[in-house]
Amino acid sequence: MSNNWSQFMQNPKGAVLKKFMSQVLGNKVNPYDEVITRLSTVLITDNDIKVFGEMINDVMVLGYRKAVEDYQTQLNKMGIEVSLISKD
Repeated sequence: MSNNWSQFMQNPKGAVLKKFMSQVLGNKVNPYDEVITRLSTVLITDNDIKVFGEMINDVMVLGYRKAVEDYQTQLNKMGIEVSLISKD
């Protein structure tokens, strides 16, 4: 039995969480592998994983919003109008 398969069988939510975090972080996920594995053991229910994903998404949205707001004045001076539109 391969090591990856064995790890998946011991912690299936860990595989889901690692896949999600690799989609978020891309090639920067590797340094966080151990902490993601440990985190996945305390996210017990499917809802825990769902809410964690929503939290990460909210953090990313807030980060993008802050970046746009930080540069909005400079962009306006260059004749570029910036507005944020939510699809919610």
